[in-house]
Amino acid sequence: MRKRVPLNAIRAFEATARNGSVAKAADELCVTPTAVSHQIRLLEEFLDTRLFIRKNSRIELTPESSATVADITMALDLINDAVLALQPDAEIRSKLSVAASASVASLWLMPRLSEFFSLAPDVDVAVRAFMTRREGETNEADLRICNWRSNLDMQVERLLEEEIMPVTTPELAARYDNNAREILANAPLVHVDRAQDGLEGTYPDWARYLREYGISRDDVTHGPRFNQASPSIEAARSGVGVILGRSILIENALAKGELVKVAESYPIRSPYYLLSPWKVGRDNVIERFKDWIFDKVNAPQLSAA
Repeated sequence: MRKRVPLNAIRAFEATARNGSVAKAADELCVTPTAVSHQIRLLEEFLDTRLFIRKNSRIELTPESSATVADITMALDLINDAVLALQPDAEIRSKLSVAASASVASLWLMPRLSEFFSLAPDVDVAVRAFMTRREGETNEADLRICNWRSNLDMQVERLLEEEIMPVTTPELAARYDNNAREILANAPLVHVDRAQDGLEGTYPDWARYLREYGISRDDVTHGPRFNQASPSIEAARSGVGVILGRSILIENALAKGELVKVAESYPIRSPYYLLSPWKVGRDNVIERFKDWIFDKVNAPQLSAA
């Protein structure tokens, strides 16, 4: 007679393996950590083998159990979908969470998401904006878009290259006869402080950019300052001054003619990466989103409305 595996114990094992934490698995399953640990012990006794290596407060999968997690996840997905299909006229919906910096989320991702919604109407997407690198590392999202190589145990794929360039309104540029050197030497400068978000040094500031351009200004540190890119772009669109705009954040404003490029751009050494789990289930919404977003990266830029 076939042995009947304990399904509750399998669910506890799969959730713990996927989350890398008993506590997180307990939150997901709406039970206590003690209950999850008990179910894992039951499964270990049933199989007569260890599933986790316990190191103080940390747990790690054994090589044998690690090799089975993806298959178990797919099997549980199949069971879940099959049961939901029993509902009359059931609509099976998937959930996906994507983390990105507040600026990237609002200025690059959101203008594109409407297309994904139309292609995947069965998917509910939660966009989780973070303000600092620390928040980005600890944000528990399915996917992350960030411009650093994370220490998290996730698949890292190059997504976007970025440039930085001085931009301002056409009206402000016209005051200086659209002369790049005149604009850079005399127009008000708008600054973005990177120290608070943990990305200091990733992007050149005005002092560095003007030095490389061969322009000296005694007031190079003067002018309004922001701790995020989004409000600095709004300031530039309002005619406050010139900003060092990041290409992926200002492309729509450039396409609409709200901002114009003043002088040459510089490539940024830190590209954007897409971080995703190493293993996902069959026809997984994560893979659907990844296929879509990489297609969008290779598509033409947004056009003027």
